[in-house]
Amino acid sequence: MGVVLMFGRDDDPCCRAVREELASRRRDVLFVAEDRLFPGLRFAWTPRTRNDGRICYEGREISLADVDAVLSRAWGVPVAPEEFETADGRYVCAEWNALLVAWLHALPCPVFNHLKPELWYKTQLNAADLAALLPDMPFRRPRTLVTTKSDEAISFARGARGRVRYSPLTRRSPYRVRGGTDDAELVSLGSALPLHLAERPDGDAVEAFVVCTEVVFDDPRDQGDAEGRAPVARLCLDVAGALGLSFCKLSLIEAANGDWYCLDLDRMPQLGAYSPHLQRKVARALADGLVAVRAKA
Repeated sequence: MGVVLMFGRDDDPCCRAVREELASRRRDVLFVAEDRLFPGLRFAWTPRTRNDGRICYEGREISLADVDAVLSRAWGVPVAPEEFETADGRYVCAEWNALLVAWLHALPCPVFNHLKPELWYKTQLNAADLAALLPDMPFRRPRTLVTTKSDEAISFARGARGRVRYSPLTRRSPYRVRGGTDDAELVSLGSALPLHLAERPDGDAVEAFVVCTEVVFDDPRDQGDAEGRAPVARLCLDVAGALGLSFCKLSLIEAANGDWYCLDLDRMPQLGAYSPHLQRKVARALADGLVAVRAKA
């Protein structure tokens, strides 16, 4: 058996859970902690031969040809926040991110996630992103508006059937828009940057984690109805497959009339806010995917 290579951070519950699961299966894992990357990392790679090279981290050295699969949970920032504020710190981050993106993109083994170029620098896909990347997405999308005119944004919010949230186009930081002072804030923001608003349909919120060919649902009603969720799971797999993602999370709404809406997609799901039971299920599914190729060989 070869090595499962993981890039991540020490405080990431997903990394911890997957490492524990792989250890219980006696799988060899090299965990490269991005938050303590230097000076313990040495990396040699020849792009022409794809997996020709070696990686040495904290005293252990392996051949890249021995890597069976990779779980990438790296954010491309291997320095402390205060270092990132310096020119040298930002240079290190840019070089590390460029190396990691290029190398993972070229690897022949399974990579979670093996990203398409349009997703290299985007971890969150909101409704507007999904409309652009997947115009034929099988889920319904909430009504959205992207505008530079604050009066259009206010009109959209007042005419919405459900709740409305504003969020920056570059990050997932939603804010409720409820009129009054919220309208005034939209006006001030509209003079500086595009406004992105999305209507939240009424219904039950369901989170769906896609891991290879499995979908793990976090449903507050805890129905445990795997058979009833099968059609929705198939749609989740279709969306992830179209984007080339082997691990992601979809935020869904099940409306009272039976329609399913997709509010956004996260290609770097965080598990810390979820139950230990769900974390274990996701970790087991990830471990299954990371060792599946070698098991079939």
